[in-house]
Amino acid sequence: MAADPLWTLDHVSLAPSRLRDVSLVLRPGVTAVIGWSGAGKTSLLNVLVGFEKAAGVVQKNASVAWVPQDGGLWPHCTAREHLAIARPGGDGFDALLAAFDLTARADARPHELSQGEQARLSVARALAANAAVLVMDEPLAHVDPARAGNYWRVIREHLAAAGASLVFSTHLPEIALGEAERVVCLSEGRVVHEGAVRELYDAPPTAELMTFLGPGNWLTPEEAALWLGAEIKRPRCFRPEQVALTLDDAGAITVESARFRGSVADVDLRYVASGAARSFFHRPGAEILRAGMRVRAALLVLLAALFLVTGCHRAPQSTALTAREWRVWNLPPDGATLPTPRSIAVGNDGEIAALDTAGRVLIYDGEGALKRKWQMLDVSVGKPEGIVVLRDGRVVVCDTHYHRVVWFDAHGQWLQNVGQHGTKDGEFFYPVGICADAAENLYVCEYGGNDRIQKFSREGKWLASFGSFGTGPGQFQRPSGLAWKDGRLYVADAINNRVLIFSDDGKFIGLLGEAGKPLAFNLPYDIATGGDGALYIVEYGAGRLSRVSPEGKLLGQLGHSGSGEGEFGTPWGVAVDGQMRIRVADTKNRRIVTLRL
Repeated sequence: MAADPLWTLDHVSLAPSRLRDVSLVLRPGVTAVIGWSGAGKTSLLNVLVGFEKAAGVVQKNASVAWVPQDGGLWPHCTAREHLAIARPGGDGFDALLAAFDLTARADARPHELSQGEQARLSVARALAANAAVLVMDEPLAHVDPARAGNYWRVIREHLAAAGASLVFSTHLPEIALGEAERVVCLSEGRVVHEGAVRELYDAPPTAELMTFLGPGNWLTPEEAALWLGAEIKRPRCFRPEQVALTLDDAGAITVESARFRGSVADVDLRYVASGAARSFFHRPGAEILRAGMRVRAALLVLLAALFLVTGCHRAPQSTALTAREWRVWNLPPDGATLPTPRSIAVGNDGEIAALDTAGRVLIYDGEGALKRKWQMLDVSVGKPEGIVVLRDGRVVVCDTHYHRVVWFDAHGQWLQNVGQHGTKDGEFFYPVGICADAAENLYVCEYGGNDRIQKFSREGKWLASFGSFGTGPGQFQRPSGLAWKDGRLYVADAINNRVLIFSDDGKFIGLLGEAGKPLAFNLPYDIATGGDGALYIVEYGAGRLSRVSPEGKLLGQLGHSGSGEGEFGTPWGVAVDGQMRIRVADTKNRRIVTLRL
């Protein structure tokens, strides 16, 4: 039997035009109310909790704890007193204060707290009330985004433990996507959509509704055929992660302007032959597009899009992995900026080597203490991606945008460069990943239209080349990371959403990953091997870590896109040390994560 609704609203209006004829059923679970400023979010929540009376019928079936937009704190009460009033005769207040980092402020009154502290206290008070439903208006809006994920985790854990529901408003698509099961979209006081969050993200029915959950590309069948070479039957949305723009000197499309915005970029394109122009949102790669570049556009058929087109059911969920240890650390500032990690590798004596978006090589001890760092030779064109440490301490880096591989000694002294721009043996387009075998031969993968693997000796002598650009056996579309194990080379073939397997001498053996199957990847960006014999793969598109046997059996997955514990934001790199500590370059979250399974 279906659970009773939390609220039933029948033709509800709130003058002057703040709510217009709203009929809505809110059911148990987590629901986000989303819309731009002035859409009516606060008005709707005020009506739900009874703070404002509206015309029409509002039927409520559960006890409610409210977090108003201004916090609604009592000026004469301390932080601890707020919790005690919310839960008379209760306990556990110390743990709740600690969970929201308010222990040191327990005796402070609201005027003595920062806006962020006030916001955390208001949420903590609502949790202390142990109500069946929490209603929160823009919760944690004034909290540092780097820390907000931790507090959302506290909210999630409370909901699970108490069996409670949550209705919250937000104007941030990423919060609705990460926290809610259902979404109510408001525009000018009207409900314009209600339904499952994922369904609205994957298949918004209109271009307007597409924008409620972030950027997307709304294409007609004619536009999809022209720009992406894709056949669709009706206008539909393609999200940024479904569109690939790849440099191609012979491409039919020219970049007129581009704006890099972190995990999403938007670019103005012109089709050379017809002069047609339009803008696209896409997930940027290591190469930032600039005016005048020639590109080709393609559609990435990710899992969500595949299910929409075919109507297939989702593949069975894999066994979830649990991190028994989870630690994070941020990279050192670079002037006024906080760089993000891109690549990571295990060094000698448990050291960790990382590359960041400031173009630095960072060497940490096994516990995360920075031991030394140095700058790449030049970073004006772009930053490096791909690093390995040899047994004698030398550090070898893929200097991606300078079309070369660079050797340093253990302390950052430059030793040699290998490579230049080109397609010949020992030349590169964009070298992006590197690993070593037992003899310390080096394997380097590159992208940019000349996608392939090149093999070098530990001293930089060219030995072999294999693979090519494409979607067939032994071909790549942006090979991003690679790992060697027991005579086999495993390559993360990012855009093709798979892992390719080769022998040491470049013979193609097979692949791992197939859309619609239990083992299916979403932009695999890097791969590492562990002492347990398993492969560890980070997926940029899914924000997760997958553990896979060398034969292709999915052994479990950890995480999804987010910024809290057990979550990743566009992870780019992974490494596993001798103690089975897994290190992840959690790029969007600007941190390195250490975990044990």
